[in-house]
Amino acid sequence: MKYYLIVFLYLIGIKKRKGTLFYLGLHKGKGFSQIFYRYKKCYGFEANPKLYQSLPKIIKWFPNVYIYNNVVADKDGLIQFNISSNNGASSSIGTFKKGWNNNIKMVETITVPSINLMRFIDREKIDFIDDYISDIQGFDLEVLKTLKPMIEQRRIGSITCETAKDEYLNIYDNAEDNSFTGFKNYLSDNYECVSKGWGILEDGVFNDVPEDWWEFDSKWKLKSSNQNYS
Repeated sequence: MKYYLIVFLYLIGIKKRKGTLFYLGLHKGKGFSQIFYRYKKCYGFEANPKLYQSLPKIIKWFPNVYIYNNVVADKDGLIQFNISSNNGASSSIGTFKKGWNNNIKMVETITVPSINLMRFIDREKIDFIDDYISDIQGFDLEVLKTLKPMIEQRRIGSITCETAKDEYLNIYDNAEDNSFTGFKNYLSDNYECVSKGWGILEDGVFNDVPEDWWEFDSKWKLKSSNQNYS
């Protein structure tokens, strides 16, 4: 996205911004650039140092936009991160399962700093996240579970995550279930699925992805507070 367009989108969004955006897995920043201007405050995370360096530098110049070169995981510290052969698009702290038949391979392993997101949120004194977006290659649900206090206290408005089809559960080794049913079981007390598809999702629209894809995006929103969850 051209710099002048990013500036234009930022300026037209000034008067109608909502609260806080969390975006995990920025990649090259295309998706983030399309929506960050809608928010008063944004936190973005990209683990791959090369992709982090390729993010549009202008994004980091905007007020209240905070971009971090960290893996989001279950702990603070250092962690092994695997770089994939498709320009890093499938990079992950996991490796592909042996039975996964795909031309994409892990070609390099590096050590990167990791953060526990719940501790980060507590340190930053963030009370509510309006929109939470996650594309972290097989670990979306695992990381979301570290935010259990926020889920139970209904402190996240909407959650959009890369989601594995149920028949796959996950294509990454040493990773937990990342399937749609896994998300549903974890979120259904307080959230309902409002959209499926790929990319920027529209509430109420449920699109199928190609049959040979293992993943899709799912969006979940808070149920009405007076709804019976039993």
